[in-house]
Amino acid sequence: MGPKRTIDQLLEVVRADPANMSPRLELADLYTKAGDIPSALAMYEEVAKYCAYQGFPIKAIAVYKQMCSMVVTDAPHLRHRYAHVPPILSNLFQQLGLNKQAVSALDALGEHGGHGPS
Repeated sequence: MGPKRTIDQLLEVVRADPANMSPRLELADLYTKAGDIPSALAMYEEVAKYCAYQGFPIKAIAVYKQMCSMVVTDAPHLRHRYAHVPPILSNLFQQLGLNKQAVSALDALGEHGGHGPS
């Protein structure tokens, strides 16, 4: 089965069960493997937002960090589109009492001499 067909099938699963984040993560991974970074980032962001909203900050942090790494390494031209992510990431770290990480998260896209998320 080709990637396009797999992506189409996962999109059907996502539409049928919008609260299930596992197919969205699979879909984001497939988009990444297919080189469709904008679609992968959009799907990862949906997952991260959902996790943060549902009270799973650690999962949200992991996904937001992955997004920042992808922007820095694979899509620096999209930095402006994801400039809102570092403050969200910082806030999530603050919620967990991780102040040092909260400060460094503000440069998660490497715009101030950093190298992205660590």
